[in-house]
Amino acid sequence: MPLYAAVDHIHDYVVQAKGAFNETLLGVLRLKDRNQLVEVRIVLHALTAPRLGETCSWIARNLPFVDHVALMGLENTGFAIANDDTLWIDPMDYQDQLKASIDVLSTARVNVSIYNLPLCVIDPSIRPFAVQSISDWKNTYVEECERCSVRSSCAGFFSTGRPKLSRGIAPI
Repeated sequence: MPLYAAVDHIHDYVVQAKGAFNETLLGVLRLKDRNQLVEVRIVLHALTAPRLGETCSWIARNLPFVDHVALMGLENTGFAIANDDTLWIDPMDYQDQLKASIDVLSTARVNVSIYNLPLCVIDPSIRPFAVQSISDWKNTYVEECERCSVRSSCAGFFSTGRPKLSRGIAPI
């Protein structure tokens, strides 16, 4: 289930649908009522990353029963390309929010993972939460990755869309 903010009007703006926040919460509650597994997904971009700590604190307080929270790097394809100027943020610029969010969720015993971000742009203290999450058919690596000692466990990059590279890309 996508959840992009702890505030209804911000989530609704991100998905461009009035009432989407309430529908999402109702969906989570109905699924859990029927004993279904629920993963909350937060795609990290310029509209969501600055509020990530607030959103994850809200999840820890209000949805601690979800089975997993995925903090996901942006796949720069489709509407993301069309809205590149609005959405792009270098992952290096939201590391503090990402670290704090991982801490809040893991302290609340909410399972959390980082998807779709190369290990080199993730603070070493939270790299254990990173998952090689990009499907092999759309996964690629850049030249800097050739000398990286952790490439085999790194998510790398999407080969689809129009990739934007972080200033933090470097071999580990």
